[in-house]
Amino acid sequence: MLTGATERPDASAARKDGRLRAVYRRELQDSVLFSAVIATAGIAVTSVIACLVAPSAAPFEIAIAMPLVLTGIGVARTVPCRCRRYVIQLGMLIGLLPMLSTASMAILIPQSEPIALGSIGLIPVAFAVFIPLQRRPHLIWLGIANLVLLVPIVVFGGSAPWSGELPAFGFAATLAFGVSLGANEVQLRRRQQMNSQLLAVRGLYGRMKEHEIDLRRQDEFLFMQQETLVVQQAELLRLNEELETIARLDALTGLGNRLRLNEDLAQAAARIERTGGTVGLLLLDLDRFKRLNDTVGHLAGDAALRGVADVLRKTSRLGDGVYRYGGEEFLVLLHDCDESVLASAGQRYITAIAAAGMPHPDNPPWNLVTASAGARELSQRNCVDIDAALHDADEALYVAKASGRNRLEIHSGPPADAFIRMDQERAAS
Repeated sequence: MLTGATERPDASAARKDGRLRAVYRRELQDSVLFSAVIATAGIAVTSVIACLVAPSAAPFEIAIAMPLVLTGIGVARTVPCRCRRYVIQLGMLIGLLPMLSTASMAILIPQSEPIALGSIGLIPVAFAVFIPLQRRPHLIWLGIANLVLLVPIVVFGGSAPWSGELPAFGFAATLAFGVSLGANEVQLRRRQQMNSQLLAVRGLYGRMKEHEIDLRRQDEFLFMQQETLVVQQAELLRLNEELETIARLDALTGLGNRLRLNEDLAQAAARIERTGGTVGLLLLDLDRFKRLNDTVGHLAGDAALRGVADVLRKTSRLGDGVYRYGGEEFLVLLHDCDESVLASAGQRYITAIAAAGMPHPDNPPWNLVTASAGARELSQRNCVDIDAALHDADEALYVAKASGRNRLEIHSGPPADAFIRMDQERAAS
């Protein structure tokens, strides 16, 4: 997640960034550890040399150097695992140990004046390079180091043989401290530049990650939209199929309507003309149905129509088509049914309607719902256009009505030599 510091890095961004502060603390901790080891070793070596050069001052030198060495060892042991909150103060302490050692050696061993002058020039610069303190702690250290170095020399060095070189000491200290300030400033600027670059890179990386997250969210959203679209398309196809099915069904009886009948008749006619075969048309009309509506009401009439439709569905074979032709008329499309079996098949439907036992008080002599039927065979041998075939079945139906109702009449059709091609376009209309 981006912060204000990583989005707009400036000179104060590093102080606002917790991770950079933690990195600085670890870097300072390693630097203090390294400086403690070097300073302790340098003090120990310098003390040994001083004792060899001036054996008479050896006890004093050892008395001064021993606490400094022990302090350096203690800092080196505690900095890696403890006192992390006080690493700046420990760094300043490590920087003072060489200054104390140099001052004590200059006071106790007059012959070490050149070494002391060189140390005064190197220690502040080395401190600025190896212990990268911020500006304020560095200035505090310089002030303390001045006091540690100059006060003992001024107090105890008045009677020393090199007391005439005190201005040289002061000049060396002033020059060293000025160079130390400059070196520390260079370190600070270099670190600020590196921090700014690091923050800029981190900000760029953060923006890239946010952009990647945004792209992933957009991909997920698009995928969800695509899934939703697929589901909606599937639902739309299902609804269209249902709508096409409903558009071809009669609302009252659930049988096929005239649209479905015309489509199935066109397909049957095309199949007969192409491959042969036969189809039987069975047109049924309920007997005295108007009287049923007038006597017991239209609701009873609708119930009778639904009952007859259910009987026709149960009686029909698998693959045969059952349709409501209009009003109280029904039509059954009997596949692979020639004229020789058309009579028995049609009679089966008429008998099943009467056997259902639906009451019709004004239909004597049965007083039940009955139907009359007219049938017509369609084949390559005996074929006219569909409208003419339906007309022939209707004529046969009226003959059945006139002959006493509740019966079947079959229209034989034209002679075999009077073949007329089916008009499929008219059949599909």
